[in-house]
Amino acid sequence: MLPAVRDFNRMPTRREFLFQTTVGIAAATSLRIAHAANATITGNAPNPAPATLVETLLGPLPISKLGFTLSHEHVCFVPHDLFPDKKAAAAKMIAKLKAAKAGGVDTIIDLTTSDVGRDVRFGQEVSDKSGMQIVAATGFRFAPASYNRQTADQIAELYIREIEHGIDDTGIKAGVIKAAGVSGALTPAEEKGFRAAARASKTTGVPIETHTNPGQRGGETQAAILEAEGVSPARVSLGHSDDTTDVPYLIGLAKRGCTIGIDHVFYGATKPWKGEPDYVTSLRQIPWQTRAGYVKQLIDAGFGDRIFLSQDWELEREQMNPDAFLFNIRHTIPYLKHQGVTQQQMHAVTVENPKRFFARG
Repeated sequence: MLPAVRDFNRMPTRREFLFQTTVGIAAATSLRIAHAANATITGNAPNPAPATLVETLLGPLPISKLGFTLSHEHVCFVPHDLFPDKKAAAAKMIAKLKAAKAGGVDTIIDLTTSDVGRDVRFGQEVSDKSGMQIVAATGFRFAPASYNRQTADQIAELYIREIEHGIDDTGIKAGVIKAAGVSGALTPAEEKGFRAAARASKTTGVPIETHTNPGQRGGETQAAILEAEGVSPARVSLGHSDDTTDVPYLIGLAKRGCTIGIDHVFYGATKPWKGEPDYVTSLRQIPWQTRAGYVKQLIDAGFGDRIFLSQDWELEREQMNPDAFLFNIRHTIPYLKHQGVTQQQMHAVTVENPKRFFARG
């Protein structure tokens, strides 16, 4: 067995730059939050939407119509430095989404947050023109420096506003909360963001998906903080959990009640290329068949109801994963069926688990 991968989640320099450029925006947002309300979170929030609906970029959708769902993708992320022509980027994304829909995908959960350039208008356009159902996220990927100056309640106010009233002035409402930790331990700003996510989730009933560093057992720290805030593990999905070979770690999180996000399988199928980021080289160490196998191991251990399957794909990753949103349908699922996973079990992972998770609790 390979050793657990360490420090694989360091993002490329371009993303680090993107994070730095958004700090000022986040700080300005914090000032608006501070002046927005003086009451408690619960007092400010309107009555939550019915549990039978999930918000998408095109409006509320009956949870029964979610269908085959990819739980962790990035449609609303279009970096200008790589795609200066937004019309061309939209055309390419629409083509990918149409292919995904034709291939059997019904819904995509988009975990792009404001601090990394979330563009919900772009997402709305490509959703409308492709027919793909897309759920937008609130929350954070890189905790802004402004979080150090805000309370968890103040940060939560923004998340709640984007869930209940809409993102910026678009009227598009978020249907999931994202929280992220770069390493195993959380920075003070990240921890505050997690506590804010928990409070927003409890107020609105919207679930939480996270970015974890499983090589450093980051999911354990995240789950503990969310539980301490009163969030049920059943409302938490821990992303990128296949970025490790520590299967007992995954089983332990599933026993805890969390949903295990298997969404980096394609990294084990990538081939080296000149100038690739270090994090890609590191992630390639775990073969895609090993990553896919975690799904069967979790099912065999009795946790088939606590698995998500996705690709964490975005336009800039086309070189790594030309199958885009269809890698798992074309490769992972056939492999798992060959290994003895039944159609009924795969239906539970791809349809029933998301339907239960994304219903407002």
